[in-house]
Amino acid sequence: MSVITRELLEALDTNIRVTWQKRFEAAPTADLWKKIAMPINSKSLSEKYSFLGTVPGLREFKSERIPGTLSGFNYEISNKKWESTLDVDRDVIEDDNTGQIMLAVTGLATKAAKHYTVLTAKAFDLADSTLIYDGQNFFDVDHTTGSNYLGTAKDLNATNVAAAELLLNKQVDDRGEYLGYMGTAIICGPELAAAANKLVNSKTINDGGIAVDNPNYQRYEVVVLPHLGTSKKWAVADLSQGLLPFIVQIRIAISLLAKTDLNSDRAFDKDIFTWGTRARHNVGYGNHQLIVGAVSS
Repeated sequence: MSVITRELLEALDTNIRVTWQKRFEAAPTADLWKKIAMPINSKSLSEKYSFLGTVPGLREFKSERIPGTLSGFNYEISNKKWESTLDVDRDVIEDDNTGQIMLAVTGLATKAAKHYTVLTAKAFDLADSTLIYDGQNFFDVDHTTGSNYLGTAKDLNATNVAAAELLLNKQVDDRGEYLGYMGTAIICGPELAAAANKLVNSKTINDGGIAVDNPNYQRYEVVVLPHLGTSKKWAVADLSQGLLPFIVQIRIAISLLAKTDLNSDRAFDKDIFTWGTRARHNVGYGNHQLIVGAVSS
């Protein structure tokens, strides 16, 4: 049995922080969001983004420059505050059950590390019903620069991927010039992962009973968002342009805090010491022209 002292709590806190940090850095799928979302450092309660499609390309220099300007369309992402809290009963520490504490800390760190990926998956899932820069949903047929929504009842197969690719190729800037985007990734959840992998990893496909070369063989990276669950939404995206379809806006990075003062009211009245995470961030939408969405039947 351990006697609770300031020194013991300091040592326990150090052990917890080391355990938390190691797991936070090693948690599976923790960095998956980086494949489809841009990290943006925030300096205020919210950030405004102007329509990205108005950035000008090169043109012949004639009598004078023709400047491009950011569109009057604005899109604002407000930061949210996030927390997760672990209460540790004094008895657990006195009885030297640090193994139980570390298991709980590992779980705390794993969920914290995956949070950006979880929010990015939710944004993907809600993309066909969430308004962005131009007053249209992120996935929508009515964008003035070209539709980026294939529609519903569109199974993830070669025909529909080709149709999505065509919509991606048809994206234009505000002057009507084609942007030349081409798909590099298929994004989906676990429900459609097998179909996506078959589409990309099979060397041949069946065409009227005849095996022919698969035109999509190793053409796309398959990005599976595990937190989409049973969602049947999928997309073809060009992830090679420097910009990405989604934004992870970070005001205060996820960190671990502790309340281990022996003289605190909580420690005295309830025999509880507390560790927890705190962060301020949110996820939103980037360049909609880089991605074409669909829903499988």
